[in-house]
Amino acid sequence: MELLVLITLVISFHTVRIFHSGLVKGYISPAITSPSVIAIKGNDSVIVKSNNGHFGLELQPGDWKLIFAVNEYNTAPFEKRVQVMKGQRIDLGEIRLSQ
Repeated sequence: MELLVLITLVISFHTVRIFHSGLVKGYISPAITSPSVIAIKGNDSVIVKSNNGHFGLELQPGDWKLIFAVNEYNTAPFEKRVQVMKGQRIDLGEIRLSQ
């Protein structure tokens, strides 16, 4: 019985968290060596590595600056600003990085 209550609490916590955040996803091209995606809002930051170019970030509502960086290219990182709203799913599509 205690395990069932614990499982219910964990599921409830994650459900509330999902509904209070938004998802930003996309595809980085060319998809080599897992480029990093960094999201910055004030003092908050989130970093993920892409998986074959695909990435997804669960972010709290607000204005975020996304930075796409690949070490293999000796170029400045690409930046994009997004406004995330509660429960919103944003698909950025293809992000092309210079070679």
